[in-house]
Amino acid sequence: MTMSTVFDNRKLFLLLLFTAIIVAGSYAIRATDSAGSMVALLEPLLGPGEPPVPDTMPAAQQVEFWSNRLAPDTKDYITLTHLGRAYLMTARETGDAAAYARAEESLNRALALNPRYEPAVALMGSVLIGQHAFDQARAGAAAALAANPEAYQALAVTGDAALELGDYDAAADAYNRLLAAVPDGPAYSRMARLAWLQGRPDEAIDWMKQAADETLRLNIGGEELAWYRFQLGELYYNTGDLRAAEKWYHEADQAFPGYYNAAAGLGKIAAARGDLQEAIDIYAPLVERLPQPSFVAFLGDLYTLAGDTAAAQAQYDTVSFIQELEASQQVLYNRQMALFFANHNIELEQALAYAERELTARKDIYAYDTLAWVLYRLGRFDEAAAASERALALGTQDAQLFYHAGLIAAARGDEERAAADLNHALDINPHFDLIQVEVAREVLAGMGK
Repeated sequence: MTMSTVFDNRKLFLLLLFTAIIVAGSYAIRATDSAGSMVALLEPLLGPGEPPVPDTMPAAQQVEFWSNRLAPDTKDYITLTHLGRAYLMTARETGDAAAYARAEESLNRALALNPRYEPAVALMGSVLIGQHAFDQARAGAAAALAANPEAYQALAVTGDAALELGDYDAAADAYNRLLAAVPDGPAYSRMARLAWLQGRPDEAIDWMKQAADETLRLNIGGEELAWYRFQLGELYYNTGDLRAAEKWYHEADQAFPGYYNAAAGLGKIAAARGDLQEAIDIYAPLVERLPQPSFVAFLGDLYTLAGDTAAAQAQYDTVSFIQELEASQQVLYNRQMALFFANHNIELEQALAYAERELTARKDIYAYDTLAWVLYRLGRFDEAAAASERALALGTQDAQLFYHAGLIAAARGDEERAAADLNHALDINPHFDLIQVEVAREVLAGMGK
């Protein structure tokens, strides 16, 4: 058997395995990625006499509950809407991308029966956000608000879509209107996201604490509370405060035991502290359950640092095969795939295609940063610098943005700018990437900075 035959067989096996995971409905995605907006649902606005949602039930039980209320030829658009909401909750709780499609199907059936049913219209916006159909979500939310200016969930979707599309003024306007009308956890968390992007991390943390505190005050637990606590962990991690980040990741796991986001955060903490085996022990089962590109790549990096090159390559190969998925799945991972290829300096033309597709659909600062990083790897330094400046336009205090800008400046011979940006990246968060932080330190050492 030739080496090429061995590789082809291995490739086929991994691709079939990955496809089977997706078909089984356990492929991971949420309505956000590492740079995405915080999508927290507002309660549907149910009319008098409509049955209450059994909020104490986990999402899977809610799906069963509402499914059992439906006849095959149902005209019950209210129950269909509740079922769509339950599937949306499933996506939030488990990271199951397939749940978004099931939510969309239920809501489409509800809207076919009653196109003006506001809760279904509003929930469909959140489904579209989760599927990265940001333009559609924004258009649908605009129509809902035109019909009812107090459709607050549609207002939230308007802001979320604008944020993802890089229209930050429109996002701020929507979020401030939402905050004035409904000052609660979902509004506070969105203000946190906006403050983070605008370079105010302390304010972002304060807003997110308010979101978590308000949720507790209202006696709301489960995934919603876990989400706010996880986001607090992320904010602290991204500012380099490992102790506070670990506290909030643990609290997220306590609020919703087995929460995949909490596990991912705790694995990052272990890795940042140098306990690679603990991090591997957390990420290996996480990847088996939810093979998101970013999770799989992180596990590969853990194996690389631990010296297990064969295990690392197996993870990297799995990420590479994701590009062979159908287009409807690829759209969720353009950014993650482009960053993976650029970080590992492989398949750069494919990385550029991903980055350009992402920028076409989603002109936020992270789309520009992704493009800048890929262009840097391709040696197109002037173009990379222009894209990087767009990424830094809001003053976002994200170590990755300044790291990329620093390497681009170094490649263009601007050592003063390079040293300033690289040192700033390490000051913000000296653990922003397991491998890239060492590159930053090496470049600074080479410049005597």
